[in-house]
Amino acid sequence: MARLDRLERVTDLLLVLLDAARPLSLREIADRVPGYPESHEARRQAFERDKRLLREEGVPVLVEPVDGVDQLGYRVDPDAYYLPDLGLGPAEEAALALAVAGVHLGEPSGGEALSKLGASGDPAGPDGLSSPMVDLPSSATLPALPVVFDAARQSATVSFRYHGSSRTVSVSDVRFRRGHWYLTGYDRDAGQARTYRIDRMESMPTVGDAGSATVPEGWDPAMATSSREPWQFGAGDVVRVELLVDRAEAGRVAAELGEPAIAERLADGSLRVRLAVSDVGALVTWVLDLLDHAEVVGPPEVRAAVVERLRSIAAAPVEKAVPVEEAVPSGAVPGAPAGTGSARSVPDGPAAAAGVAASAADDSRPAGAAPIAGRPPDTAGRLRRLLAMLAWLAEVGEAPVDEVASRFGLDPAALVAELELAACCGLPPYTPDQLMEIVVTDTTVSARLGPSLARPRRLSARQGFALAAAGRALLAVPGSDSGGALSGALSKLEDALGLRGLEVELDAPPLLDVVRRAVREGDRLEILYYSASSDRLGRREIDPRRVFASEGHWYLDAYCHLSGGVRRFRVDRIDEARPVGRTGGTAGAATGGRDADRAAIRGDEGAESADLSGTDPAGRAFAPFVPGPETRIVRIVVEPDASWMVETLPAAASTERPDGRIEVDLAVGGDAWLERLLLRLGRRGTVVFPPADRSLAAAAAARVLARYGEPEQE
Repeated sequence: MARLDRLERVTDLLLVLLDAARPLSLREIADRVPGYPESHEARRQAFERDKRLLREEGVPVLVEPVDGVDQLGYRVDPDAYYLPDLGLGPAEEAALALAVAGVHLGEPSGGEALSKLGASGDPAGPDGLSSPMVDLPSSATLPALPVVFDAARQSATVSFRYHGSSRTVSVSDVRFRRGHWYLTGYDRDAGQARTYRIDRMESMPTVGDAGSATVPEGWDPAMATSSREPWQFGAGDVVRVELLVDRAEAGRVAAELGEPAIAERLADGSLRVRLAVSDVGALVTWVLDLLDHAEVVGPPEVRAAVVERLRSIAAAPVEKAVPVEEAVPSGAVPGAPAGTGSARSVPDGPAAAAGVAASAADDSRPAGAAPIAGRPPDTAGRLRRLLAMLAWLAEVGEAPVDEVASRFGLDPAALVAELELAACCGLPPYTPDQLMEIVVTDTTVSARLGPSLARPRRLSARQGFALAAAGRALLAVPGSDSGGALSGALSKLEDALGLRGLEVELDAPPLLDVVRRAVREGDRLEILYYSASSDRLGRREIDPRRVFASEGHWYLDAYCHLSGGVRRFRVDRIDEARPVGRTGGTAGAATGGRDADRAAIRGDEGAESADLSGTDPAGRAFAPFVPGPETRIVRIVVEPDASWMVETLPAAASTERPDGRIEVDLAVGGDAWLERLLLRLGRRGTVVFPPADRSLAAAAAARVLARYGEPEQE
């Protein structure tokens, strides 16, 4: 006898539990649903896997006490399974479709959520979006995200490990800020407001009961908000600190800190900044990231803390070199150009990273994608797609085979196979009158499934997160209509489904409107640009072609006439921009279309180093830095107490040493970028290879010390 497809068993289980007037014991379920093993223990394990799959797909499987040996029974509450009537209008449906099209999350949950809602608006929208505008980390790379969001939605606690300790937090909100997702709330263990970066959680969080997120009387959630700066989270007394920031970094610092922090704008373009600081160490790290473009003026004790950190770095012993054959077992030599052929060399751009993510989780593959070689079929993804197909067919009644196959990402033969399987599903005793009525001809598919399957289903945690994140991200784009159709749609979703407790913050560089207008109208720009990789400020003419947000910052892809190729620029580092005519159709300019998307973006002295040759055909690459031909590989060793920083680096490979330190291979496009990293790490990170870079940190520290009037040491 052929083995029953698990999808058929799970589908039958769902239909049986939905139809149950009372909780069913496991014995009753096994009697009614074909495919469960005879052995009680094997049956229990198989059922628990199926129950977990259904719950992960947003099916509310209830567990209730029953009489008899089993003691527990199971059912699905139809009122909790189906969506209420949201009352979305055509404009609101179109706005949600635009949000899902305009925000890149790296996985299909947003589209699946739209399918459940029945939203069919034009995703191109009034701005004619042909590719995403905003890139956000999502459940494809951070599986904890939808779990934490679901806890916020339910006003529940969430428990996890963080920096080696167990934490239980009453969730206040989930917020995206400056490239990272944060959980904020009341930490029950610490007895105070806390903020945690979700990508630094050391275990998968577990969610408490709905409504369990209790807080002390008088507790203010604003105390936990992640909108505070890192130097404002300290427990010490607040110190008023004054800094001078020169013109090269003035624009970025002003955009980051906001006008209230700016005490004076000086005639030479520099800034005088005043900050309230409770964590001096965090402030010192932030100041050193500005190299010698910033100086702490006072108070004396904070200035002395900066000087002391720099002296320590300048005097640090150089890491002892080890033989290349020991340090580089794969045969690649750090210091050589990236991508020279090695097991430890830089992956081929974002596409390679996406492939890794897809191989790590079934649900990251789009519906209809072929299973990864050597792995079982993705039952969760197939169930998700099948239920969406059945709901759609129940609503439309009949449709051409090719249309259904295209709509749900299947070839016609695979579609027919899935629907033939679905036609075998139903309720006991599985006689023809109890099976789903699905008819497939050579050209059409028709279904008479009853009104229940035509009702939209509630969203899973992943789908709810994806839809809320996409909507909030698009509303965070400067210039968005906060009172328009998208805001109205999100308000209805929040009221009906509880999709609240999530915020997205994007920076708003002063010249963002200028470059967006240049892209839209085809203007050529003359810009004054500070390159962080080369630490230089210079003028150039560019033909803008695309603006997008990634890791919390805005970037501009443009053809650069000085460099003779397409380059990527961070918008907050553009100090001046003025139109100087129209683009002339230069290869890679704003009118260059898809060829410009595929153009190689190489590092040069004035622009961000990147390479779009590894992007998809639509040019949907969001990585701010992708190794170019001039990029070299540098190996650093990081101390255990700074290991969390490894997660934030564009590492080609990392290996833990026996002593707990971590070796990291980095793609480095310019000395200034590496100097910033090494000054932030201080004595906790040192360069191993290449030899020429082992003294880079000490030299940078000595150069910055000179700004503080410290003589260079021999």
